[in-house]
Amino acid sequence: MTCPYMSAPWFALLRQRCEGAVQTHVARQLGISATTLNMVLNGTGPYGSGAAKTDRVADRVLHTFGRYPCPHLSAEAGEVQVISAEQCRAHAHRPPPATPRDVKHWQACRQCEHLDASAPPMPRAVQHRNVIPITPVTPHTQEARHV
Repeated sequence: MTCPYMSAPWFALLRQRCEGAVQTHVARQLGISATTLNMVLNGTGPYGSGAAKTDRVADRVLHTFGRYPCPHLSAEAGEVQVISAEQCRAHAHRPPPATPRDVKHWQACRQCEHLDASAPPMPRAVQHRNVIPITPVTPHTQEARHV
């Protein structure tokens, strides 16, 4: 099945990232369920029917696997320097570094427009299903039922 979102650049990036990879690992990196990833990739379920929007998934793909122009490195080099989202995350979301050059870069990251977008995905809380308690059947309770 071909869905309109499958021609978007973010989808090509997602497909490329999933080639030869375990989908569960890619889903974990994106902070989405493996089921959601599978439905988006195959155009099935609510994503295939158009009942669910892909905006959240697209945003996560771009901010996890995409590329950003780095204002700090671009200013240093005098031309636009593009880095991966992983590199951006490594600079921006680490503890304060020790060397003066790295401190300047880290401080620039604190002011960067990409700071929030490059943040690592937050792990989702496990939501347990409502489990109906099962009363074990013992010979004593079985006799009481037959009376």
